[in-house]
Amino acid sequence: MEKLVGFAPIIISIITSLIICLVIRKNKKLLLTFSILLLIINVVLGCYTLKTPNFVLLGDEKIEINVKSNFSDPGVEASIHNKDLKEKVTTDGQVDVNKVGEYTITYNLKYLISDETLSRTVEVKDKETPVLTLKGDSEFTLYSGATYNEPGCTAMDNYDGDISAGIETKKEEISDKKYKIIYTVKDSSGNEAKIERIVTIVDPPKPSSSKNGVIYLTFDDGPSANITPHILDILKKQNVKATFFIINYSDANEYLVKRIVNEGHTIAIHGYSHDYRSIYSSEQAYMNNLNKLQEKIKNSTGVKTTVTRFPGGSSNTTSKFNPGIMTRLTKLVIANGYQYYDWNIECGDAAGAKTKEQVYNNVVKYLSKKKSNLVLMHDFSGNNKTLNALNDIINYGKNNGYTFDRINEDTPAIHHGVNN
Repeated sequence: MEKLVGFAPIIISIITSLIICLVIRKNKKLLLTFSILLLIINVVLGCYTLKTPNFVLLGDEKIEINVKSNFSDPGVEASIHNKDLKEKVTTDGQVDVNKVGEYTITYNLKYLISDETLSRTVEVKDKETPVLTLKGDSEFTLYSGATYNEPGCTAMDNYDGDISAGIETKKEEISDKKYKIIYTVKDSSGNEAKIERIVTIVDPPKPSSSKNGVIYLTFDDGPSANITPHILDILKKQNVKATFFIINYSDANEYLVKRIVNEGHTIAIHGYSHDYRSIYSSEQAYMNNLNKLQEKIKNSTGVKTTVTRFPGGSSNTTSKFNPGIMTRLTKLVIANGYQYYDWNIECGDAAGAKTKEQVYNNVVKYLSKKKSNLVLMHDFSGNNKTLNALNDIINYGKNNGYTFDRINEDTPAIHHGVNN
C-alpha cells in the first residue's frame, strides 16, 4: 500500500494524460507539445517520488567499550522529505558486553524501491589491569640465618576472575641486608600488574636478663564467652596485666580480643588450630598455622604480635609421629621473628586439678623470688576453677612481695627441654 501511495502522482498523471490525448488527438501539433510537456512533468514527479532516503549512522562506525560496561546503541537516522523512516529500519546483531570480542550490528532500510544496509563494529575490550594483594605485610623483617617463608599474593581480574595461579615472583637485591620480591601477573588480554614486598635482614635480639620475683600470669586456649570476660574483670580490678595465648576466635568473641589489647594485656598466639596431628605435620603447616592467626589478630586489633606458645609446649611428645619436628620448629619460629614461651609453673587446670583450691595451691607452692615465675593457666570455656582461684592467687602474690607483669620484648624466654 505504501508503494502505491508513493507512485500515486505518476499514476494519476498518466491517466490524466491519456484522457487529454484522446480529446486532442486530431491536433497533432498540440498533441506533440502536450506530450513533451507531460514527459517533463512526469520526470520531475518521478525524481521527487523516487528520491533516495537519507540513511546514515549516528555515532562512529567503529566503537570501543570496556568489558562489563554499559553499551547503548547510537542507532541510525532514516528519513525522506522530512518524514521519519526509523520504524522501517530493522537491526540485526547483539553486543555481549560481558565477553571480549568484536561484534557487528547491521541496519537495513527497505522503503519503496530502496533497500539499503549500514553496519557498525563494536569492539569489547578488557582494558583494566588485575589487582594484586599481598598476603601479610609489604615490609618483612627476617632474622639473619632464617629461611624466608613466602606469604604469597593474590590476583583478581575484572574479566578473568582469580588469576593468582599465574603470578610470577622475582627476587631483586637492594643491598646486602635488603631485597625485594616482585610479583607480576598478566590477564588474558595482556594487561599487566606488579606489586613488591621489601625484606630486610637483621640480627636476632639478644636474650633478655632474668626478672626475679615477677609473676607472669598466662592464659591459653581462649577467648571464651563465659570465662575470659570475668578474668579480665578481675585483672582490671586488681590492676594486674597478663598474657593471653589465644586460638582462633569467632566473630562474636572478637570483642574480647580487642578488649585484651585495649586494657593493656599482651595478646599472643597459641595457634589458629590446636590440632596436634595437623599443625605438627610439617614445618610449613606449623608456620601457616602461626601466620594465619597473627594476620587475623592484626586485622582485629592493629597489633602484630610475635609472642607465641607451642600447643603442648616445646617439650611435647604428642608430635613424635613426625620425628624431630619440635627440634626444627623451635629454631624456625625464632628465625622468622617470633619468640616462644613455655612455663615454669603449671596450675594444673587442664591436667588433674579439679577445684579452685588445687589450682591455687599448684601456683603458690612453686612461686619463687629467685626466678621469673611464668604461670600456665587456661581461659577455655567452663574453666571456673581457675576463674575462682585467680583473685586469691593475685592477693597472695601482692601480699608476699611479688610484682605482676605481662610478657613483652624484655621478658626472659622460658624454654623447656625439647623431647622431639
